[in-house]
Amino acid sequence: MSTNPINGIKRTRDTFLPPFKHSIGKEEINEVIDTLESDWITTGPKTFKFEEMFGKKVDSKYSVAVNSCTAALHLAIAALGIGVGDEIITTPFTFASTAEVVINQRATPVFVDVEENTYNIDPSKIEEKITNKTKAIIPVHYAGHACEMDEIMDIAKENDLFVIEDAAHALGTKYKGKEVGSIGDATCFSFYATKNITTAEGG
Repeated sequence: MSTNPINGIKRTRDTFLPPFKHSIGKEEINEVIDTLESDWITTGPKTFKFEEMFGKKVDSKYSVAVNSCTAALHLAIAALGIGVGDEIITTPFTFASTAEVVINQRATPVFVDVEENTYNIDPSKIEEKITNKTKAIIPVHYAGHACEMDEIMDIAKENDLFVIEDAAHALGTKYKGKEVGSIGDATCFSFYATKNITTAEGG
């Protein structure tokens, strides 16, 4: 029996409902053992190999592994020079970090409602939220369903905006034959324990 340190609730393995059920086999276990027996237990050759393989998978010239999708989003915003006084358009139908990283950069998240049939950001409502402070759009591909990227990219091009895709739920998703990861200026993925492939934590 274990005790939850937050609220003191006691639970057993038989009664506790886990948030995910991972699938880890001998091959994955052997890779971890190989890493632990090597000279690199932090960022090293296996990380670089992962970046290379993943970049090819999503048809991206560049691929950088970080500790979470949150970190990836933050890094993308910072790399594009977005900061104090700027605005980024995104959706409220997402995990908290999509807006949190915008605030971390001292910019302002501006929310646009979602489409009823996909829960993805509604492109038809984006332009009415664009101001002279708007610097980027963060569309969130929800549950493996890609946003309408042609429309979003056209809006971005017409208004000189960056597009940072939140693809935490979109590994393996294609949009009109294109890999999600090859469309916007930057695309951020999650490898958390609940995702299609996992590094336990990672992005």
